[in-house]
Amino acid sequence: MEHTKSKTVIITGGTRGIGKAIALTLARQNRYNLILNYRTDDAAAQEALQECKSIHPNVHIVQADVSQRSDVEALMQEAYTTFHSIDVLINNAGINSDKPLQEMTDNDWNSVVDTNMKGVFLCSQIASLYMLQQEQEGIILTIGASTGIRGRKNGLNYCASKAGVLVMTKCLALELSPKIRVNCVIPGSIWTEETEKRHSYRDPQRLHAKEEQIPLKRIGTPEEVADVVAFLLIHEARYLNGQKILVDGGEFMW
Repeated sequence: MEHTKSKTVIITGGTRGIGKAIALTLARQNRYNLILNYRTDDAAAQEALQECKSIHPNVHIVQADVSQRSDVEALMQEAYTTFHSIDVLINNAGINSDKPLQEMTDNDWNSVVDTNMKGVFLCSQIASLYMLQQEQEGIILTIGASTGIRGRKNGLNYCASKAGVLVMTKCLALELSPKIRVNCVIPGSIWTEETEKRHSYRDPQRLHAKEEQIPLKRIGTPEEVADVVAFLLIHEARYLNGQKILVDGGEFMW
């Protein structure tokens, strides 16, 4: 039988974009205690907190840089102190800084890889310590990117980090099973604050060309990614482990 106690879910980067959509989707289900992590944008964090709390009261925000061990330790401790368990970790925090190879600096590389890969390492390592001591199973999800499979021009740092996240998911699943299930959700072309800034999304002709590459003929929404994440947390997904789940309208099925 599925455990009926409210599960505590930590969402890194949980106050904007896909992370916020996940938070709102889970809040509507009225079955989770939510910890929304953010790094710097206090205004966005407060807005996300109020939106989620208007739906479900058990929501808390915690500021932390997921690339810093001390911050992650404090994040996990606050989550546990607030809700007395850590049941689900959603590794969503990520940044992007595209540049041509010859213009990319050490800082451009390190900042992206530290957040996108080291953050998954630190959060998974520390959260799993709590999960392994609890009676109920734990769940860790990583949020990848389709460019981590196929690459992207001028995106060496980002694409490499997301490719790493996919392999890390498999390693975590092998090491943490059977107590903790680990899966990777990989969004394809999704409307977010970041993608709206890209010229290919703002130019009608280029946007249409992009949509024509997708069998479903449209760009996806953060809510559609969030729905898949929500499914992976329920009892019916109990035999999914170590998998990559593409939410891409069929764009990368080949």
